[in-house]
Amino acid sequence: MKRLAIILLSALLLAGCYAEGGEVLNLNTESAPTPTPAETPEPELVEIAVSSTATPAPPTIVPTPTATATPDPLAGLNPSFYGADSRFYHIDLSEEIKARITGLSYPKSGAKIGYDELRYIHLIYVDFEGEEHEGELIVNKLVADEVMDIFYRLYQAGYALESVRLVDDYGEVADDTLSMEANNTSAFCYRNTASGNLSRHSYGAAIDINPRMNPYVKRNGSFSPKNAEEYLDRSVIREGMIDENDLCYQLFIEYGWEWGGHFRTEKDYQHFSKDLGY
Repeated sequence: MKRLAIILLSALLLAGCYAEGGEVLNLNTESAPTPTPAETPEPELVEIAVSSTATPAPPTIVPTPTATATPDPLAGLNPSFYGADSRFYHIDLSEEIKARITGLSYPKSGAKIGYDELRYIHLIYVDFEGEEHEGELIVNKLVADEVMDIFYRLYQAGYALESVRLVDDYGEVADDTLSMEANNTSAFCYRNTASGNLSRHSYGAAIDINPRMNPYVKRNGSFSPKNAEEYLDRSVIREGMIDENDLCYQLFIEYGWEWGGHFRTEKDYQHFSKDLGY
């Protein structure tokens, strides 16, 4: 029995040594050929569409608006300019100017002169330091052109004026006392004279020039403005003081104005006026 089992086992072993087709298989594992690895298939290339960055749209160009013309402050006011120098002009009284003077230099009621009989003058003047400033006066329309000419010629000559403002800037009603104390050159002010009559200032036909340096002196020696004492002595004329050799005097006389320095019973060295028949 043992012998029969051995024979059967040998037969089985011998049969395992044959491959299909009769090829003998080498059972020695050390010499067994290394199997060729299966080739890894190349991956299929998949095209991925990458959208390129879109070109930005050009910026929206905002159209530049057409410049609006600067409103003309003189529109409708009938300006009259002095030659080529547009800084010198006179106009009808605007509503703004009327509001500015009414209740101060111009009465709220009862005035014997209308707004339409007055003219507002814009001018340039030189002060005692040689600096230029804008100035303003209100005068009668009958003398507006000649007053503008006089002040233009004073400016051209460098004639010194302390200040040229409307008396209304000093806040007094029908009075120019503070204006005179400030040595302010002014014209229109609806007020009475010392005698009780309407002054020519009330009609825009009188102008006071550097009044502190050219005071009003009464026969009894009293004077106005009250801070003008150092200018009472007219024997030595200093800059700003008026006498018959003064350019300001000469220009006003040229146009037929009267000078208060020629008054007989009192002296009003600051004062120039013209009879307009009022």
